[in-house]
Amino acid sequence: MPRRSKQLVRQVFKPGPIGWARRRVLPLLAKGSALLGIVLLAAWITGRMLTDEHHWSQYLYWMPPIVMIGGAWLMLILSAILAALARRLGGLILRPILIVLAIGCTIHLVFGVWHLHRAVTGSDSKDQDAIRVLHWNHGGKAIDAQQWGTRIRDLDTDIVLIANANWGDPRQELLEQFEYFAPDERVRWVNYSYRLHADPAHYRVEDGAMIASRYPMTRTGWVQFGSSGRQRVMSHSSSGLGWVMFAEFDLDPQRVDDSPLVIWFVDLPSDPTAWKPQAMQTVRRAIDAWDGTGWEMGQYVWEQYEDQNAGFPTPDIVIGDFNTPRGSDSLEVIAPGYTDAFEEAGHGRGRSFVIRDGDPLERTMFRVIDMHIDLTLVAPQHRVTHYTLLQSGGADHTPQVVDFVLGDK
Repeated sequence: MPRRSKQLVRQVFKPGPIGWARRRVLPLLAKGSALLGIVLLAAWITGRMLTDEHHWSQYLYWMPPIVMIGGAWLMLILSAILAALARRLGGLILRPILIVLAIGCTIHLVFGVWHLHRAVTGSDSKDQDAIRVLHWNHGGKAIDAQQWGTRIRDLDTDIVLIANANWGDPRQELLEQFEYFAPDERVRWVNYSYRLHADPAHYRVEDGAMIASRYPMTRTGWVQFGSSGRQRVMSHSSSGLGWVMFAEFDLDPQRVDDSPLVIWFVDLPSDPTAWKPQAMQTVRRAIDAWDGTGWEMGQYVWEQYEDQNAGFPTPDIVIGDFNTPRGSDSLEVIAPGYTDAFEEAGHGRGRSFVIRDGDPLERTMFRVIDMHIDLTLVAPQHRVTHYTLLQSGGADHTPQVVDFVLGDK
């Protein structure tokens, strides 16, 4: 064909902007979308594997799975649509890889992280031999004390641990809801500020911690981080302060040789910029450096004691607001070898902290973030039979309820 004829053919069949985009742009976009989906899943997998082993990896671990896995599925769909519109193949090799990764991550999320199969196989009933503990970081929220007291009583709760409840009358009203644990016709002082028609051995109030129990307590101890005065003023862990308290419970007062149940009740500092293993080492050092000063139950009232040779007793459970997501490696610093109660018996997204009073953007963000930072860690010799998060009634933190059977492993 003469040269002039070839030029005419090129001019006749020269593609327009749409044709050029379908040949050049859409294949690249299809490939890029598939690649972005793979990157999202690779980041999520890396976070799940490393948790907070490194400072940078803890932020990958905190990324919402709905965003990461859901975003990967969207990228897969977008890549397939773009490839169908393109005149050249784009992402032909990457899309099958993305499909396999997306399916695998979704299955792991549903059954390995959320444990949704337990919604069918699990049970909310309390085992006859189980001890039921409820923990709630109250956070100074206004609540209907009587309604909450009735709700906790209906749950047949044995030990109630409430952190950072409002001081004064609100805390007094909340305490009164648990007088049924150990009623007494006389008015008895729990401490210098609060009194009940009940045996004070079943109740303890120390700074931000409040305990009500079906079982009498014999001894408590406390360590905190930061100024105790500022802790009282702020009355919540977001001030950057924190504390750990232990309490010993006499499960069978008729037996003198029976070892007590030991619970560590924690409210750790909130600092998302801190590397969690280092923060947990600070907590661990404070526990190990406890000066032996605490409170023990006397004949009628709590009395202060001091034993410089004493240390925090080994806990049966460690429960509270860790301000560290479930499954983090740093939790091993506080309770090495302990089992997370949710992993044993819980199911669902595990959202124990949700901002409810913030601006619309914050509320929207926390609809997709699975922030499970209120946790229960159980000693390996005990068996967890039930774990659930309750509706919080407007508070940011969600109450957690755990049942466990002592020495059942």
